Amino acid sequence: MYIIERMFLYFFMSGDVSLMMKPSTPPPPSVEDEALIKDYLLHDLLQSVLERDIGILKTLKLKMADIYILNLQHIQKGISAQAWSIQQQMKRRGIRIQSKGRTSEEWLQVHYLCRGYEGSLLCDRPSLKEEIKDRLVSYLGTDLAAY
Repeated sequence: MYIIERMFLYFFMSGDVSLMMKPSTPPPPSVEDEALIKDYLLHDLLQSVLERDIGILKTLKLKMADIYILNLQHIQKGISAQAWSIQQQMKRRGIRIQSKGRTSEEWLQVHYLCRGYEGSLLCDRPSLKEEIKDRLVSYLGTDLAAY
């Protein structure tokens, strides 16, 4: 402890405070940060798709609509839990979604703030649609290649 106090006094008395405190800048957004943002976007879109499909199933006169709806609601709960986990990871990494929207029929854009850096992620809708299908198939526990 005595050595630390002497070093502090030395730096303080010499006037060279820059040796004691160096400003640090946060790291810029990484590939992992953008992957997390895309994962968040996919979960958000998947939630919307499931909500829409559940709403449509409720209006149809199917004999076993309740079973289909319960199955989709079960998947929806799992997706909500994962989305919450992703949001917690984003919070820990200092990532906040500022806006998201369509730029055209084929593109979806997300504006985000990551540790003070503004960024934008542009995703094409056809590839997002395929990824959503793949995730939904995995949640359903089926293999489309078998059909």
